[in-house]
Amino acid sequence: MKALHEWSHGQLPQLRVVLTDIDDTLTTNGQLCAASLDALDRAKRAGLLRIAVTGRPTYWTLPLLRLCNFDAVIAENGASAFWLDGKGVQHALFYADAQTRKQHKQRLERFAVQLEQRFPGVKIALDAQQRIGDLAFDIGEKIPALPVESVKEIVTFIREHGLYSTTSNIHAHASVMPFSKQTMTQRLLAEIFGIDDDAARDCCVFIGDSPNDASMFAHYPWSVGVANVKKYLDRFDTHPRFVTQHECGAGFVELINFLLDKQND
Repeated sequence: MKALHEWSHGQLPQLRVVLTDIDDTLTTNGQLCAASLDALDRAKRAGLLRIAVTGRPTYWTLPLLRLCNFDAVIAENGASAFWLDGKGVQHALFYADAQTRKQHKQRLERFAVQLEQRFPGVKIALDAQQRIGDLAFDIGEKIPALPVESVKEIVTFIREHGLYSTTSNIHAHASVMPFSKQTMTQRLLAEIFGIDDDAARDCCVFIGDSPNDASMFAHYPWSVGVANVKKYLDRFDTHPRFVTQHECGAGFVELINFLLDKQND
């Protein structure tokens, strides 16, 4: 990884889209600070699309759309995506139809009993009831962060039961069908914003901090980690191209300042 300031003016593409993780990227210690909101607003005024790409549940999307004024929100690591049309009407994409999602939810609820029996200290995440596509287990949000080897054991257990899994720095996720932040981002950009994947790889910058961002770091050449990503580099193979000096929300603000300064050069 290179420091963000090493991203030279000559390399900077014609950026049109900022893709951002939420937890510990846009937020700091679970809080959304005024500086991050201001950076989002300044990015919008500069003509950039702003899309949140989070592992948080589907029912988080409405406040992110309405209160943070994102152009779109991708939730549950790609299980769903939401946006508002010109009249303020909300629209959605899902990884599967409603009946299939209901069946998957029932299967995941049965599996949760098995996982909690195998790992007594691991509980379903508090936001589970707000999810429509996956089930999250707490590995560091309301409990002390589990060691890397313990997280690997949990992921292995999930996969041995025929499910798919990814992790963030706070949750281990299980799903019946495979989806990712990257695949839903690609679909949303193409189908809703008219940006095909080749163009997206040129005009999008992604910023994140954890293992479930690996698909985004791998796919988008202009990828940035906030400084706290350094804590989790041993948990995934594909790392961001650049890294900010500051952690969490201050790192997000640092990126927006950098991009807007370069625009004005």
